[in-house]
Amino acid sequence: MLPTFQRAMLVRRVRIGGVELLPVTLAQAYCLYAWESPLVRGGTITPADFAVALWTCSQKCYPFESFSDAVTRGVPERKLKRLGRRYRMRRYGKDLATLREWLGWHLSVPPRFMKQSASSGQSAAPWPMIVAVQLMPMVGEDRAWTMPVPQAMAYKIALDNAQGDTSWKSEAEHEQGYANGSNTQSDK
Repeated sequence: MLPTFQRAMLVRRVRIGGVELLPVTLAQAYCLYAWESPLVRGGTITPADFAVALWTCSQKCYPFESFSDAVTRGVPERKLKRLGRRYRMRRYGKDLATLREWLGWHLSVPPRFMKQSASSGQSAAPWPMIVAVQLMPMVGEDRAWTMPVPQAMAYKIALDNAQGDTSWKSEAEHEQGYANGSNTQSDK
């Protein structure tokens, strides 16, 4: 079974720094990619990056208007200050590793979803946006954005397959286990 389908059947929760995280939704993934969080894009992760990602993963990011309003009003900064007062930095390394694993478990997608445009060398739009737009006619806008990423990816893969997309047969995806389901996130 494809690892995406395996993850879609599980609902995991984790607590980091006293904050309980539910499964990452497409809206949360979109925000992390739009903000170019180093936890999803790679690079050096500062305590502020850690705190913003933790805050984002604990909030309902959709509808975007109310989420953007909370960001504008400084809610993340206030939350981060409260978190900073009670958070022990000696746990930072362990909690960062847990958050990185948590996001990796939710945001690990087949290479075909990271297609890049020839002109810019970057994706034309963040992949959570692409997936949400393709699912909206089937499940509606609200459900598409608030759906856990593994479930949304399972729907998207099934939809692509039903439409004759055979990109899952590529060598790159076969090497990562997406063609035969031999490589699961827990194996990494």
